[in-house]
Amino acid sequence: MSRSTIIFFLCVTCLFLQNGESWRSAMSRPSSATSQEDSVEISRRQLFQSIVKAGVTSAAASLILGGASAAASAASVPSPEELARLQNGYARVQYLLKNWDDVTSVCGKAIMSDTERKQVIRTEGGGGGEGICEKTPLRVQEFMGYKSTTDPLYKADKLMVRAAPLVDPDNFESYLDVVERYREKADQTAMMAYTSSWGEANPNGGKEVIDDYLDKTKADVVESEKLLKQVLAYLELPQLPPLTGKL
Repeated sequence: MSRSTIIFFLCVTCLFLQNGESWRSAMSRPSSATSQEDSVEISRRQLFQSIVKAGVTSAAASLILGGASAAASAASVPSPEELARLQNGYARVQYLLKNWDDVTSVCGKAIMSDTERKQVIRTEGGGGGEGICEKTPLRVQEFMGYKSTTDPLYKADKLMVRAAPLVDPDNFESYLDVVERYREKADQTAMMAYTSSWGEANPNGGKEVIDDYLDKTKADVVESEKLLKQVLAYLELPQLPPLTGKL
């Protein structure tokens, strides 16, 4: 039997041990529609945790069967430089919240490209020139890692999953739960920022709609910041000093 086959069976065994009891109890319950939905359904979060655990098991099996190089290819633990992305990203999210109005608006920009005119939302500000202010909701995506591959939090959830072996085993499941909740909230934040950027262009849109979406976006950023802070704590990564200057 090949090494890859052995690793596969180890992963399947891990998943079976993880979910076997719940599947067994589900099959023994009454067959009403409501009961079946409650017992058989596996949430995305539970599936996410199972897959990650299988990946960690695969890495461990590779280490046993094929040495450190095989384990590295199965699930490489992030380097300190990679983990620093989470610290830098958290500092940037804090900066975003502390400087929300400055980051999400720009004033006195008389000349804009066609793309900017489609995405930047005009708000109150007077007759023209320096009196004109524009809302820039899409800047939120930049701080949350959804604008460029160079953003510190770009695909941060995948980095967090790779860092799972660094977490105290007693906190493993709690950590994965926080990571999944962060991913969901960060995705929601990026989508809300995008929706806000088009708030005035949509039917029945206007400044009030934009402001409402921006408020909801900020609330999502606040929740994302809390979850990211928990991730740093699980990984024992210290918070960086507050960022200064203009980003």
